[in-house]
Amino acid sequence: MWLPLVLLAADALAVKHHDFKTCDQSGFCKRGRALSSRANEASSTWKSPYSVDPSSVAISAQKSTFTASVHSSLYPEIKFELDVRAHDDGTFRIRMDEVDGLRKRYDETSKWALVREPTLSGNITWKQTKKEMKSLNAKSGVELRVHFEPLRISLLRNGKEEVVINGNGLLHMEHFRLKDVPVDVEPPAPVEGQPEGGDQVVMGTPANPTAWFEGDQAPLWEESFGGQTDSKPRGMSPLYSRRSY
Repeated sequence: MWLPLVLLAADALAVKHHDFKTCDQSGFCKRGRALSSRANEASSTWKSPYSVDPSSVAISAQKSTFTASVHSSLYPEIKFELDVRAHDDGTFRIRMDEVDGLRKRYDETSKWALVREPTLSGNITWKQTKKEMKSLNAKSGVELRVHFEPLRISLLRNGKEEVVINGNGLLHMEHFRLKDVPVDVEPPAPVEGQPEGGDQVVMGTPANPTAWFEGDQAPLWEESFGGQTDSKPRGMSPLYSRRSY
């Protein structure tokens, strides 16, 4: 009985740790931990930059799904969409993705992860207020609440929260982006009547308005590990940015 245990212990000690990335060697993990640290330092003043536009809520004709636009105060020009589906087995599926981005994210996991797509519920009722969207799945007794500002999604059973999304305000959708190309800027022409060497206002580069949330790290366009280089031509966005819960 002792021999197999000894052999298993020996195998465990033989793991080549240098073949696996640590968090500091993975840009996605490192950025996530740094984000959490900034939130802890800010404490009660920390607030998620994501919010739902109540006027954009649209319920499907079958009443089983609703979608809504999500706004980011970090990048107001980037569009996101929230998709919530109630399944016949009593579960909810929640997805958030970028809309009309530089490219479409991979979205075919269900084809190999599920035997078949879950059947949507035909007996679900949504109730919208000024602050939230909520529903109770009578089959499972699970209640869904989507708080609009800041975005916070919770699943409750018997009034008790069991799953919370963005409860600590750490949700971050890293959108696809283009690498900035430096452009040579010609100095402004002298203004007629203004003496040379006179007082002039220098227009400096404004501070990074997203640094409070993302930090000062510039977009990462490539990562290297184990002698291999992983090119990221569309910026920091990881391969699997689309989340399902």
